[in-house]
Amino acid sequence: MRQRRHITKITAILAAALFVTGCAGTDKDGVPIAPTVPGFGGTVGDVSCDSGGHDAAFHLHSQLAVYLPDGTSAEVPPDIGVGNSCMYWLHTHAATGELHVEAPAATAATLADFLEIWRRSTNPTIPDAVNAGLAEIKVMGEVVSDPASIELTDGLGIQITLKSFPQP
Repeated sequence: MRQRRHITKITAILAAALFVTGCAGTDKDGVPIAPTVPGFGGTVGDVSCDSGGHDAAFHLHSQLAVYLPDGTSAEVPPDIGVGNSCMYWLHTHAATGELHVEAPAATAATLADFLEIWRRSTNPTIPDAVNAGLAEIKVMGEVVSDPASIELTDGLGIQITLKSFPQP
């Protein structure tokens, strides 16, 4: 009888630990949470971080959709590239997947630049999966292997489909 209680307690503890581990380590879309990487505010490619206000100078929008390994869509977080001290010329405002390039002059911003800014702004799991080759990227329906080769232009449609998540 005593041994059964001991086994029951161990089983309950293990079940609770698995439940906490499974729930606490993901966002609302089920994406594993990892700490942001340092460097927010530093220049990324040709993209600087400043006080903003470039709406009239150079402004374009590209659209990004992200799909998880199970086929469900994931939110592109709002305010990627927007911080207390500065705003990157390449950023998001809402969780719509619309990428904004707002710069003082024509700027060549790429998908790789956006993914690096995402890594510095919030949970880097999705950009890390792309960088690790764990995703397929399509631009206007065509597969592209290198995010650095994708220059953001007005109306450009980009889809990232994760095959798996990077291992911590």
